[in-house]
Amino acid sequence: MDNPLLKNIVAAVVGVIVAGVTVGIVEMAGHAIFPPPEGLDITNPEDQARIMQEIPAAAKVAVMIAWFLGAFAGSWTARKLGATSWPSWLVIALMIGASVFTTQMFPHPWWMVLGALILPVIALMISGRMIPRPRP
Repeated sequence: MDNPLLKNIVAAVVGVIVAGVTVGIVEMAGHAIFPPPEGLDITNPEDQARIMQEIPAAAKVAVMIAWFLGAFAGSWTARKLGATSWPSWLVIALMIGASVFTTQMFPHPWWMVLGALILPVIALMISGRMIPRPRP
């Protein structure tokens, strides 16, 4: 692709897809390791608040690992494919938005909300060191 704008748009779209798929896969693995408590339906809004109270801290950490790895994979992909660094910034902005939205759907511990804001930025910084790009 010779057009840098088109290259950046494709990089951003692919990066967002990679981020979402990565989060989904890692969260599925986390749910396999730490299944929801018996009798609670993760799709039921009333049960969602109880789930956060009843699942172990390790299950919550598994969710945060999924957010981090998704942000990293998406950012890395966008940096690798893009002509500039802005596609990776867009991926991270969307990941922060999605993570914060998720934490507001039902109560999460304060440290998970903080992680939703900080972990994607750390992932961006790491991917930026791995694949340096000139600023747009």
